[in-house]
Amino acid sequence: MHRLLGSGDRSKTEAPTMRKDREQAGKALAPDAIEVSAGSIEKPPKVSRRAEDYVSSRHSRLTDEIRRPLDKTDPREAAALCAEITRRLLLDFAPALTLLPGIERRRAQALAAFAFTLFDFARQSGLEGERLSQINRWEFSLEAALTGEPPGQPVFVQIAQLDKQIPWSRDGFDRLMSAARHRATVRRPATAEAAERDSAELGGALVEVLVGQPPSAALEAMAAALTRILSLRMLGEDLRRHQARLPVAELPEPWQTSNRVDIGVLEKAVHSECARIRPLLMRSARTVPELPPDYRRCGKYLLLAGDRLLNLLEETGAGLRHESPQLGAASRLSLLMRARWLAVNRL
Repeated sequence: MHRLLGSGDRSKTEAPTMRKDREQAGKALAPDAIEVSAGSIEKPPKVSRRAEDYVSSRHSRLTDEIRRPLDKTDPREAAALCAEITRRLLLDFAPALTLLPGIERRRAQALAAFAFTLFDFARQSGLEGERLSQINRWEFSLEAALTGEPPGQPVFVQIAQLDKQIPWSRDGFDRLMSAARHRATVRRPATAEAAERDSAELGGALVEVLVGQPPSAALEAMAAALTRILSLRMLGEDLRRHQARLPVAELPEPWQTSNRVDIGVLEKAVHSECARIRPLLMRSARTVPELPPDYRRCGKYLLLAGDRLLNLLEETGAGLRHESPQLGAASRLSLLMRARWLAVNRL
């Protein structure tokens, strides 16, 4: 391979639901977990294999097992699966994609399904070699799909189909794979500066894949802020797995949920992270005009939703170890209307 503002309403917390949704999305991504025949869905018996034969760790959040590719090439089926996975995983950010034209929406959904699975491999609790092996195999499947080989797995069917219409950035994919390997080998950032570098690299890679060229520093910072908000929303699960993206300097290991002192440290670390993200979002409002025209309404929604979610995350503080805030349906609809009609200079 070549190388988001306004006051929010009260939160709804659905930690168990979020976990269930990610598990369901993962089962959808596991290639053999779906068999479509005469409108029915069947899940075949589980088969245990080694990592080299597409097995993911038992601790995976998104995928129970990655088995041998299905011989399925229906783009409509693949597009529907990527859309469902994206709705479950992006949650309050997902409505932003409805503001994109059809082809750009499908590209964003395919990229989200690909990237979430890739970083799920990187977050697994098994051996480092197993994590890297899974990432390598995911990359090999991507390369095969982009070079005309039968893709099999639905996400690669969609990626290959969309590549024929608007070519994906190969350099962007390379950056994304590099960021995933870094995550697989460096479980937690040592300092706030390291965490900021990691999120900037991830955000930049995602934007480059999507729009086809390296983003400006301002757009990279905007994408980084959004990825850090998503990381905070998954904090509870990451804490249990000892790989939270909060800096070790602010939340040292070992961290114990039963220790009142540790909970206080967590509260302070969450507030510090929110304080670092907020200026990025504020400055990002000025970068929306830099987005391609088709992406500007989407960018406005992401900024608006990001700011409300950040307020809720800060209010929840150490409670994020148990629950994650969520915007209500009325709030999301209001933000969609504002994103559609509000001028950029009114953000």
